[in-house]
Amino acid sequence: MRSINILIFLITIFSFSCENSETDLIIDSTEGFCIKIGDSIFFNHNQIDFYDFSSHLIYLKNGNSFLYSTRGIFTVFADNIEIYSGQMSPSYSSYLPIGPVIYCAPSFYSDYIIPIGFIQVCDTLGNKNADPRKDMRIIEALNKYNQYREGLKCEIIAVQNITFKNVKIELRLTNNDFNNLYYLDPDKMGINLFHYFTNGLFLRDSTNKTYTHSVSITHPDPWNAWKIEWLSILKSKESKTLSIIYENFETITPGQYNAFFSFPGLKHQVARDEFRKDNGRIWLGDLHVTKKIILE
Repeated sequence: MRSINILIFLITIFSFSCENSETDLIIDSTEGFCIKIGDSIFFNHNQIDFYDFSSHLIYLKNGNSFLYSTRGIFTVFADNIEIYSGQMSPSYSSYLPIGPVIYCAPSFYSDYIIPIGFIQVCDTLGNKNADPRKDMRIIEALNKYNQYREGLKCEIIAVQNITFKNVKIELRLTNNDFNNLYYLDPDKMGINLFHYFTNGLFLRDSTNKTYTHSVSITHPDPWNAWKIEWLSILKSKESKTLSIIYENFETITPGQYNAFFSFPGLKHQVARDEFRKDNGRIWLGDLHVTKKIILE
């Protein structure tokens, strides 16, 4: 009889716990900014620390494990309104889903970050699919709980063909955040190590032929290492110009080109207890920028 009573007690406690868990998922589950993973995993303003809008990274207060195994659909809400949906895609897959995507199994980031990427396509008429991640309703929902962060902005100022096979790119970094931000500094790292984290500059002509550099890449040792000495700090609302000279660029002729550059940040290397510093935070992510240029 005693064992039966204990069994009934445990069943009652389990049922009560399940009921509370389900209730917790339902009540205010899409209040503020919220992302729903699959059919049952919710992260709303209670679980989210902040959202870096420049790199579309959601920082969580606690870790998660779903990015290692979950497949299917995710949905983004702003104050109970569904804004958009996207696909969970294995990072090793060659399939490229169109639109919003979360790469998982595994993620390129540590377990305290949910990265929302976006794959844009262009049709035969030159029309591109719009990026729903930039919806103003998302910003308003994030601001409601002080979870909106602007992060970094990167622009190509100019690309110059200095001498034969010597090409220079000038970039402007702007910190739009109210926090000071640490960024990977090519001058401190050196061009070879910097290009372990980025593909660098690409130029594309009117025939879609691509030209690029031949920088010899230096790998970190070990592969997941990073050093604070690689980083410089950009104060809130401050801008800085960076210059990179490629000394063995592919031969290019005068004319009009599309310039592409991916400004990198650290990713999985930075643990939860490392990205915050006394005078700012380490910016994580990637910024993909392009500009039409004319080379003389």
